[in-house]
Amino acid sequence: MKHQKKEHLKDIEMAKKRNHKIMITDEAIRKVPRIKYKNIPKSEYNTIRELARNVLRISKDENNSNEVAITYGMDSVERIKKGEEYIGVALGSEHGVDPISSTIAYHLVSAAEDCIVIVLHNHPSLSDFSLSDVQFLIRYASVKMMVVVTNLGSISYLVKGKGYAYDKAVTLFNEAVSANNAANDLKGLQKAADHFLKNCYIAGIDYDNR
Repeated sequence: MKHQKKEHLKDIEMAKKRNHKIMITDEAIRKVPRIKYKNIPKSEYNTIRELARNVLRISKDENNSNEVAITYGMDSVERIKKGEEYIGVALGSEHGVDPISSTIAYHLVSAAEDCIVIVLHNHPSLSDFSLSDVQFLIRYASVKMMVVVTNLGSISYLVKGKGYAYDKAVTLFNEAVSANNAANDLKGLQKAADHFLKNCYIAGIDYDNR
């Protein structure tokens, strides 16, 4: 375990020295961990891991290691029985992706009871959640969890718990933006996102970084 952590830190330090996009490797796909996600049924853990790996595979093979989002409806069993789609894939650019630019993803977010949105981030700094990710999670009631996977295979996630309070989440989001010069530049945007992540428990949201 210690060896894995040292290797991960080494990968990050090497990546930070680069001034360009990090290209995805088969090793990064293999490294994606199986996580015991809070507030998510155990039966979904392996599925989420495979979806996170697929985000990297699709980005590597079909999108030049640019951003990709997969939206997954946790009511998949019922949807399969009805012959309905339960996974939507959206391809983005090097600097962003709109998960619901996929028609299937849009339908899932609009109609599914609980959705998981897995987003690939491939910035040279290997950033965690962006402010737009946080805003997306809050905006759509059906989005239960957002998972960020970097081009090196590490995982972060935000998940709404039983005590999730929309009003508190909106207030915290606005406070984060206001406290960081209205988040009107890259530094302000990241600081605002960090502020939200550190305090999201106030709104009943769990955050973890692997």
